[in-house]
Amino acid sequence: MIFFLLIWSISSLAMIGLASSMSKHQKQMYGHELAEKPTLFATLSGWGLLSISLIICLMSGKPSTMLSLWVGILTFSALFVGSLLSYYSAQVKTAAIICFIVSCIAGIVLLV
Repeated sequence: MIFFLLIWSISSLAMIGLASSMSKHQKQMYGHELAEKPTLFATLSGWGLLSISLIICLMSGKPSTMLSLWVGILTFSALFVGSLLSYYSAQVKTAAIICFIVSCIAGIVLLV
């Protein structure tokens, strides 16, 4: 369960980052479009976090099983962020902070 929470929280942060790089969602979350550098940072951080979650999954077991698990967890992350943007777009920043805290706690628990 802790492993699922780790991958899910990192993937959710990545999805929030990728959503932050799109102008439509920038208007939803921030009320205006961001400049070019913050948009590029959001894109790179989103793809970087997705890569990190994939690497963690692949290093934790058989690649075929872990790749299927990763795709399933990505589905849950996308549904979470999509529903968050649809119904609670003002609370995306709070959700990102919570996902960051969950990922830190889950990572520490897995390391110990």
